[in-house]
Amino acid sequence: MDILLGVDTLCYHCRLVTGGITHAEVLSEISDLGAQFVQLNTYHLRDLPPADIEKLRGQAEGLGLGITLAGTMVGRAAEGDIGPGVARVREWLDLARALGSPYMRVSSGFYRNELMGKPDAIRAEQRYVGDVLSAATDDAADVRVLIENHSDFTPDEYVELIETVGAERLGVFLDLINPISVLQDPLPVVRRLAPWAVGGHVKDFRMVSRYVEDKFHRRGFEVQWCYPGEGVADLPALIGGLRAGVSHSPYYLSIEGLDNYPDRADQRDRLARSFELLRGLLGAGAA
Repeated sequence: MDILLGVDTLCYHCRLVTGGITHAEVLSEISDLGAQFVQLNTYHLRDLPPADIEKLRGQAEGLGLGITLAGTMVGRAAEGDIGPGVARVREWLDLARALGSPYMRVSSGFYRNELMGKPDAIRAEQRYVGDVLSAATDDAADVRVLIENHSDFTPDEYVELIETVGAERLGVFLDLINPISVLQDPLPVVRRLAPWAVGGHVKDFRMVSRYVEDKFHRRGFEVQWCYPGEGVADLPALIGGLRAGVSHSPYYLSIEGLDNYPDRADQRDRLARSFELLRGLLGAGAA
């Protein structure tokens, strides 16, 4: 199995949306770092005309970079009608075709922590996502739709979604760290979902304590995302679990640097360190 290492443009989100960096500059930077593909986000492309989309694809090809596409959230059950969600997914699929992406990633529209203790509401969200993707992918054989384990459903609920939509049309976009958000150990989740995974994210996390004023006890703690190698995740075990369970080749593994700021151009150095770590962990398994 070949594992391709890439970068998600979410690493540059704050600088992209404020105009601090262009897509062309992002592609050049990650190419210099030795990335094999870039994962573009539909949100960052929303204002680009077709001619600029084609230009971006040409630049990536000139740099030897593959392109994958990440859509955003399909919607919420509260919307009722699945029509808007279906329209969004179909629009993203057309964009994936224009960019030459082998897949298009989506997620649900909720976070599980917001609905803890409300199983009926969670089930309604699962039905909504299943209905949207079933309707939107009926003619999408040329682009695989992948649903990310996006801090929402359990592994069994994801498998139910795949069975509802059909494994030939829906796969998994496997984030190695997101299970932390639903209070689960990431490794069993990776092992459970890896057989359906075509690509995914890798990041890291830290635990940050929040103390009372005299430091006698904590009010609690926060989970904060960071770049691979900057936190406490057991990345060797998670990469090992991924390699053992994934059958799709090539597999697209992109770094997701959510810890970014409008006025801080720190991506190059942090990504360089993450690439060094990941290439070491992947060894001969990396393409």
